[in-house]
Amino acid sequence: MKSLSKLFRIGLGPSSSHTIAPSIAASCFKRFLDENEPVEVEVTFYGSLAATGIGHHSDKAVKEALLPFSSHILFDPHTEVAHPLTMGFSATKKDGTNISKTYVSLGGGEVFSPDDPDANELDVYPFQSLKDVRMYMKNEGIKTWKEFCLRFEKPEIDDYLEDALKHMFSSIEKGLAARSDIPANGNPRLHWKRSSGLIYERAKNIEDKDAQREILLTAYAYAVAESSASGEAIVTAPTCGSSGVLPAVLYYLYHDQGLPFEKVKDALYGAGMFGNLVKQNASIAGAIGGCQAEIGTASSMAAAAFCELKGLNFSEQEYAAECAMEHFLGLSCDPVDGYVIIPCIERNGMGALRAYDAYLYARFISPIRMNVVSFDDVVGAMKLTGDALTSAYKETAEGGLAKILK
Repeated sequence: MKSLSKLFRIGLGPSSSHTIAPSIAASCFKRFLDENEPVEVEVTFYGSLAATGIGHHSDKAVKEALLPFSSHILFDPHTEVAHPLTMGFSATKKDGTNISKTYVSLGGGEVFSPDDPDANELDVYPFQSLKDVRMYMKNEGIKTWKEFCLRFEKPEIDDYLEDALKHMFSSIEKGLAARSDIPANGNPRLHWKRSSGLIYERAKNIEDKDAQREILLTAYAYAVAESSASGEAIVTAPTCGSSGVLPAVLYYLYHDQGLPFEKVKDALYGAGMFGNLVKQNASIAGAIGGCQAEIGTASSMAAAAFCELKGLNFSEQEYAAECAMEHFLGLSCDPVDGYVIIPCIERNGMGALRAYDAYLYARFISPIRMNVVSFDDVVGAMKLTGDALTSAYKETAEGGLAKILK
């Protein structure tokens, strides 16, 4: 598993796999070019990148990252590739020498290349499952997720997570204050004016405290999701498309429940490990596993964090994380016209609510009936389900709501 800094990336929306990763790939390829020799770079997007690249600003991200070199972008949805998030970069020098590299977006902004080893991120956690992690923690007498992670991370990870949490909260506060339209194409169904601020104002006036909590969580999740859809800076948690779920829960506990910032920040360690395990053993990319990989994972992470911050033990955190994921199994990724607006923004709100419900189950039902299904089990089931989904339901804008709402 990779460092938590590779899970919680600070970058521009609307997509970690389709926007952040192509930008990183372009920056990696640019290292092979001589700025004193102007060339044009040809970039070809395949699979899901070709199908929804326009809506995710993939071409814009690559062009900006390749500057000062000019670039020509091709979208090839027909050529079969082994991975649905494949990019090809090519440039010809004046002497006729051609430089070609292939990069793959793995989800959450991570890039892999068979041709450019320096682009590949290294593992820092030598574990394959939550069972292995829990056994290690038990044998070593480790009492907190933070203590565990600091055994393997560099010391500066704590400062990084503090900065990440500040960015999460800033995304919420800026999002609540914004009233602009979310940029999209000419499809009238995608003409979405930011609504998180109005939802928040409505929430403050709700007398029913249970309903108020639900709508506050929704407002916070919408604020980040709308910012991501607008191409603004967010924190992948674990992706841009699901970036509103975990921040909504953490901000609610900090802003409305009065938990200390430092304590909330430390909850990112545990949440990050649950996300890391999904990323390693299944996928966090909608183009690979459907939206269960994005919203399902985000909801699991948020549920675990909620439990930790409410004082529940490791087993109860696992219960909540498993419960949240289990009931998103099979969720397809079907963004209308390839824009992360419908159904993506609303799903962030629902993911935050599911996280809270999973916390309640862990707190009040797990002492009566522990789950038979472990977190490792549900991740395995999620991978099987994702592999079985047809491409129409994996971020190609060809199935589900994307087909109905053309």
